Amino acid sequence: MHIPIGSPDIGKDEIKAVTETMKTGWVTQGKKVEEFEKAFANYCGAKHGVAANTGTAALHLALSALNIKKGDEVITTPLSCVATTNPILYLGAKPVFADVEPETLNINPEQVEKKITAKTKAILPVHLFGHPVNLDPLIETAQEHNLPIIEDAAQAHGAKYKGKKVGSFGQISCFSFYADKLITTVEGGMALTNDEEIAKKMRLLRTFGMNEHNKFTHPVLGYNYKMSDIHAAIGVVQMRKLDHYIERRRKNIEYLKQKLNHPNLKLPEEQDYAFNVYYVCHILAQKGKEEIVKHLEHEGIETRPLLSFIPEQQPYRRLQPNPNSLQTAKKAHQNGFYVSNSPTLTEDQLDYLASTLISSLSDS
Repeated sequence: MHIPIGSPDIGKDEIKAVTETMKTGWVTQGKKVEEFEKAFANYCGAKHGVAANTGTAALHLALSALNIKKGDEVITTPLSCVATTNPILYLGAKPVFADVEPETLNINPEQVEKKITAKTKAILPVHLFGHPVNLDPLIETAQEHNLPIIEDAAQAHGAKYKGKKVGSFGQISCFSFYADKLITTVEGGMALTNDEEIAKKMRLLRTFGMNEHNKFTHPVLGYNYKMSDIHAAIGVVQMRKLDHYIERRRKNIEYLKQKLNHPNLKLPEEQDYAFNVYYVCHILAQKGKEEIVKHLEHEGIETRPLLSFIPEQQPYRRLQPNPNSLQTAKKAHQNGFYVSNSPTLTEDQLDYLASTLISSLSDS
């Protein structure tokens, strides 16, 4: 049996939506993008959505709209996809890493407080693997120091903090619609905000910095981060399926936890304040991770590392963060990996995944 790390659930409705959009003759950014922006913003409880061609682009727009510039510092997590921090470097600013909580692997609000300096201009938490960050203490710290929060919710569509969907807490929040995310537009992203002026600025920056009422007039230096109507058409259909996808992912993890009660394996958790959407099934091995991963791959189950320990990536080594202050994140990266939690997994596949993990423990 082969279990890929993830594959998009693209069906006849998505194909029909793309075909109908192409037949209109308007395939670049247009009415479908606007429809998708409104639908997704409304779902998350935000007033404005600004679609982009990737989640990385959405983060770049967000940071730019908040005037992050060379010499500024942005506090963020060391454990994430490098796409979280790359836009900080694009702007000449410096990511400052705060360690994570051992239970959720999300940024630790207590550590954030310790990292604030006169140069700090924003806080960028990541709702890692679909589990919400502990937001109340983070918001309290941000308000005390007059700092904006940018939520990286790339893996957390529909996740909730104390009953309220993530993406509606920060000044700006950013999502990804890459092929393996909770919903997909194949490639794509979106920034959400309740601030109309910030939304206008992101839209301006998204389209070359061009004045929408005076074509080819550019009051600011902008980018080309537009989403096409073809991609948005897929997103509109996927939105109808999102709650079902979340339900399936939650049931998958519940099923695996019943099958995998083993002291060497720590499966995803859910804190009392959280509604976790379980983007993937991430696992921490107390020992023998390399042997476990090798066994899974040999048996046809794809795995991935626990994303990146960003401070050790080549473009970030020059920042020289203190490794002793990031031990929880580093240990998790060393001992962790993830496997698929696709909503299309069958019970047979889940049983095979569980049994293969159990058999891998004898090898480790």
